[in-house]
Amino acid sequence: MAKLPRSPYLNERFAAAIQHFGADLKASAGTKHTVVKGGEREESLTRFFRVRLPERYGVASGEVVDLTGQTGPQLDLLIYDRYADFPFNSNNQSILAAEALLACVEIKSQLTAREIEKSVEAARKLRTLRPHDRELGGRDVAKHQDGKKRARYMHSVFAFGTNLSLKDWAKKEVGRFDGKMSGEHLIDSAYILGLGFINFNQRKARLEDDDGGAIMSFYFAILNFVMREADRRRSTPYDRYVTHNFRSWTNI
Repeated sequence: MAKLPRSPYLNERFAAAIQHFGADLKASAGTKHTVVKGGEREESLTRFFRVRLPERYGVASGEVVDLTGQTGPQLDLLIYDRYADFPFNSNNQSILAAEALLACVEIKSQLTAREIEKSVEAARKLRTLRPHDRELGGRDVAKHQDGKKRARYMHSVFAFGTNLSLKDWAKKEVGRFDGKMSGEHLIDSAYILGLGFINFNQRKARLEDDDGGAIMSFYFAILNFVMREADRRRSTPYDRYVTHNFRSWTNI
């Protein structure tokens, strides 16, 4: 496929600013990786997204619960709409209503077959949640037979490295994920620091470059998804999380 020409309206200063933004994303993530370990690494990436996402979107770590009492997996990054929702805090962890979650990111020091298996298990557990008492929507927003909207989640993996050899790593990485997901819609994308970005839904990969083009694609994939999903999402029924019993109310 021929490379699409750059928009004639994209002037040189704006193009340079975009390149600088991508390089900054790549450098910031890489610098943090060299100076932090373990849990601090997760916190550094949380700060990384908090600084760069628009003010409307909040970032926390913790778990998600639904109206049936079902609990999702422990996740490193939970992204939600701060203008509409908020997390509850318990023991330094956040708990988010299933209707509030827009996207999540799992953070891996090194991507291995076992770590991919754990991510797939977490994604499978997450997709058992029923926001608004309905199963989650799929990759698109097509209407269901009952005509009711479904919430969708974007589930991504961010890894600081992989144990694969560099030759054809993207194709091999896709093969490992495919082998664990077995055709289910579970994980939408993955980014491996310094190597590139994989979009599983589109079956495409973008290798990293000096300007941070791949990590920029990863960032904008998440941003574009949460912007679209937040605008179509119904309000979170917090009153139903507080009480399910009509006898809690007294007529006056």
